[in-house]
Amino acid sequence: MSNEKDLIDKLTKYYNKIKNPTYQIDQWVIANDNLYIELKNKLNIISILSYSFYKDETIVVIEDKKYYYAIKYNSNFICIRKTDTEYGLIIDNYDLLAVNREVAYSNKQIKSINNIPLTKLAKTFDWKLGKKAKEYIKYYTNFN
Repeated sequence: MSNEKDLIDKLTKYYNKIKNPTYQIDQWVIANDNLYIELKNKLNIISILSYSFYKDETIVVIEDKKYYYAIKYNSNFICIRKTDTEYGLIIDNYDLLAVNREVAYSNKQIKSINNIPLTKLAKTFDWKLGKKAKEYIKYYTNFN
């Protein structure tokens, strides 16, 4: 029962933050201030472990010096899963980072497109891309 209450509390918190955001970056309304502050200028992507496309979502598994991250996104939302082990990428939950402003305020889902490059997200959210990560992005995006 507490899991259901925790989920409802989390969703309520996201809803309230999206309707009254502290941060807005480009077309994104930040739904989780703590996660945004934690990653802004601090996420240093040194390697990309996988880059996949599923339906209308892009899922990128990355590594920085301390943690593994799974970033799931499309033109409507960005979610992030952070863990200190690769196993955690399977069992841990995602946290909502941002929602597209148009979606947040019109309550309409925009037609999702899978072509938001990770390089654009990195630039938008001030994440650093290492040389190896840039090579992987080029490889994965050209391959898929």
